[in-house]
Amino acid sequence: MKAVLRAVLALLLSLPFAAPALAQHIEPIEVARWAVYGTRHAYLRDAGVPGGGALRVAPPARPGEDWSSGAGMPVPLARKAGERLSATFWARAARPIAVPVALRDSTAPYRAFASSQIRLTTRWQRFTLTGVAPADLEAGSQRLTVQLGKAGTEVALGPALFAPGTADAARVSRAFAGFRPVQLAEDFPILTEPGVKLAATLRLPRRHGDGPFPVVLLLNGSGPSLRGIFPLVQDRLLADGIATLDYDKRGAGESTGAFLDTLPLLERDAAAVIGWLRRRGDIDGTRIAVFGLSQGGVIGPALAARDPSIAAVVMLAGPVGARGEPFLEGLRSNLAKGAVAPDATARIVAAARPFLDARVGKASPAVAEAARWRLIEAFGAAGFSSEQAGGAVEVMDDAAMLSMYDVTTDATLAAVRVPVLALYAGEDETVSTPLSMPAAQAALRGNRDATVIVVPGMNHIFQDAKTGDLGKAERKIPAVSEPQVVTLVGDWIAARLRR
Repeated sequence: MKAVLRAVLALLLSLPFAAPALAQHIEPIEVARWAVYGTRHAYLRDAGVPGGGALRVAPPARPGEDWSSGAGMPVPLARKAGERLSATFWARAARPIAVPVALRDSTAPYRAFASSQIRLTTRWQRFTLTGVAPADLEAGSQRLTVQLGKAGTEVALGPALFAPGTADAARVSRAFAGFRPVQLAEDFPILTEPGVKLAATLRLPRRHGDGPFPVVLLLNGSGPSLRGIFPLVQDRLLADGIATLDYDKRGAGESTGAFLDTLPLLERDAAAVIGWLRRRGDIDGTRIAVFGLSQGGVIGPALAARDPSIAAVVMLAGPVGARGEPFLEGLRSNLAKGAVAPDATARIVAAARPFLDARVGKASPAVAEAARWRLIEAFGAAGFSSEQAGGAVEVMDDAAMLSMYDVTTDATLAAVRVPVLALYAGEDETVSTPLSMPAAQAALRGNRDATVIVVPGMNHIFQDAKTGDLGKAERKIPAVSEPQVVTLVGDWIAARLRR
């Protein structure tokens, strides 16, 4: 997913589109714009390459065809048929190898209009590939690709530069010599309990100096979520001189440990990350904000309630209510979507509360079992088969579900005294905006810097509800993708974190 989101992001960014004259200003494109596919990768610092950052691409687990793994970067220039285009980039390898590179279509059938074999060594080298546009080409329709399916060794990539015409070597050298990237990304393992390492990416806004920088910790929603969900928000923050950090949840992606999506454990992991950030010299530990979506919108206020030195909280679609209410409202909504009759829905919800209370309250086995059978009977009366009813109860009797039921999000939010921005989506079908938004307003009544807003037309992850792709296996549109939401969040955070 990270590779897909970064590739889409590269098409959306306002990259420097050069005019058809080579004398036009051209600027390198930072390492973070490479999109890796078919294998693992990591960001690292490397003083040997312009900009000080590199992308390390691991060899694939199994050797394949050249095209089965590699890295690509969208070409930000439009070209007319017959016009030349040059792509220059830095690369090296753990041992000398030859790999194919090409300028090709970004979509199938991936036709190339320029290709070559380059020989990588253990030292950084600069390579240039030049081709002639076979037809009128739109910006972003082409991609520079480095194919690594047969490389068999680790390859590192540096920044790239695209220029109209044939690259002028002296001008290209000057562009790379003075290059300072918008962001310097670096991957780190962050230790949390018990002996788990969270795979995290820290992005520093290097064009704003050497720090210490304010930082925003980005927290995803429920499930085994990975880094890279909020690229447009990250770009806005980095442009404002604010660092960002996100990480793969424990047991997901490249983080170690067993995946367990319970709120207390997730809060401890996030607190460990905040502690790690405060120990860094390039981060201002007094200016750490937490940005959370959905489940992350529950964790953020919980962190701030326990740690008043957190500077600000942004919560998007965070469920708020008395103990159990957001969970039971979600159950009620899902039953209604399944065309369960209102009276049957009411009976199921009424039976669910004592069962869940018994489970989180560690009631005796006899009490919990009696409550379980009453809940199964309620599902059966609504038309569920015995197998379906038992399966539904089993889903509810999950550690992560029980932790969501047992949380008092209204009281937690009321205890937060730092600035809070709470956004809710007008077309959210996952978290009830009519329930959570008024509850958030009430909880934040005593907070002198709290804003609660409903954004019309948005789905649960703040995409346009009509054009977004919530629920698809591969989201081609990033979460929090609408410009007005990115601007609103960016302006609010910048006003509270920038000195």
